[in-house]
Amino acid sequence: SVFGLSPAVDSSDRVPSLLNGGLEKISPIYWALVLGVGAVVELSGMQNSSKEGYVPGDYKFDPLGLYPKDADGQKKMQLSEIKHGRLSMIAITAFAVQEAVTKIGVVEETPFFFYPITQWGEYLSEYANSGYILH
Repeated sequence: SVFGLSPAVDSSDRVPSLLNGGLEKISPIYWALVLGVGAVVELSGMQNSSKEGYVPGDYKFDPLGLYPKDADGQKKMQLSEIKHGRLSMIAITAFAVQEAVTKIGVVEETPFFFYPITQWGEYLSEYANSGYILH
């Protein structure tokens, strides 16, 4: 470990969560930093909300220049960001539920999301041999 910390995952590679337990392994300093950064972001948003042309969540950070210049393109991009964010929240919730139900870490349960495509064959054959995929 780079920082000399013990791993937060359990013996099944399940991450700490409300469903899996293990949140006591996470340092209170981490939680204080998370709350502090969140508060700073919220306060800056509240200060900017009274400015002309304010769009919630737009911090003008676009180093690659991908944000469209036209109003129609901007609305489409904003809608896409909201849809992708909601889908991401559903996915991470599903991962947490999956770990809690199966008692297997999500990386081991769905390796094709986490390992190179060149290794998919070995993991899919393991699934077929363990009863996940019927022959």
